[in-house]
Order: sequence, then C-alpha cells, then structure tokens
Amino acid sequence: MARTPSARKTSPAKKTATKKAPRPRKQTQPRPALASPFDLRGGLPTRTTTWMTDLQGYATLAALIAGITTPTIQAWHDHHDGTTTRTLNDGTHLHYTLTTRTLSWQTLCPMGAVHEYVLRNPADTDAAQADAESCTSPHWTPPPTNTGTHLAARLQTAHKAAADTQPMSIREIADGITARADTEAPKEHPQP
Repeated sequence: MARTPSARKTSPAKKTATKKAPRPRKQTQPRPALASPFDLRGGLPTRTTTWMTDLQGYATLAALIAGITTPTIQAWHDHHDGTTTRTLNDGTHLHYTLTTRTLSWQTLCPMGAVHEYVLRNPADTDAAQADAESCTSPHWTPPPTNTGTHLAARLQTAHKAAADTQPMSIREIADGITARADTEAPKEHPQP
C-alpha cells in the first residue's frame, strides 16, 4: 500500500514554555572603596604606629635584668643625648645611660632626700628599696619640683649641700646665734 500524503499536515506538538519564578539573587553589601597604594590623590600614606627607639629597648632590658618590669616601652622618655628616664607607678624614677650602660633608681626617702642607686640585678633592687625605706638621717634638700630632666642637676646640688651641712643640736644653734649677735652688726635683707 502506498502512502498517500494526507491533505492535512500535522506538525509535532509545540511545547509551551512555563514561566518559572525568578530566583532571588543573593544581595551583597557594597564594599567600601579601598584606595590603591599607588593612588596618590589623597597624599602619601603615613605611619600610624609608634616605634620604640634603641635606647628605650636597652633601658627596658636593663630594668628587666634588675627585676623591674616596665611593660610599656614607649613610656621611657628618650632625651636624645644617650639617656632616658621613666616614672614608675609609685612616683620613683628610673634613669638609663647608654654610654655607661647603667640603670639608676631615684627615690625620695622618708626624710625627704633624693637617693640614687645603681641597679644591676634583683638583689641590688631589693637592697636599694630597703635602704631608702629605712633612712632616718636628716637631709637638706630643696623641695621636689620638676622630677623630669632636671633631676640629675638637683641630685648634684643635694649631694653638695648635704656634704656642707651637718645636723646640729638646738643648743649649738642657740650658741651660734648668740656669738654672731655679739660680733656682727645687723644686716638688711638682700634685694632680689
């Protein structure tokens, strides 16, 4: 049997596309624009961290060897002359000299004088604290004022003054005043 074409041509069935709901896109937060390190429109980048000086490092190590922990290295004040100082929590001072590699501890005794001790190890530190706390000798020192960079000059003045003066009894003072009153004429106060 022969096939005859039908008058009606049939075409294959068309598929109707079903519309799918669009997937929600993942929303990302916009990122802040980062400046390129080569972008010089904002100026050159600046360093925001503080670095320690070599002298501060040496002083911190010397204090650690002497048994004193100084956790904040930048608290050492570098005088840019080979010396650095640091005030401790109790008001005493550490002084480090690079040329001699010495660490000194400066403190006021109960009598009001400034004592200075060289610290090389924890035993020196303990002995210095005990000596300063047990001092009962009368001293002549100027009242403490600026305890920063001028402390060494004040210490020299205090040592000279202490060597020039000796403690006197009230009787010796009265005898001295009486002897002067008999031989000296009264003097006016010096003008500033």
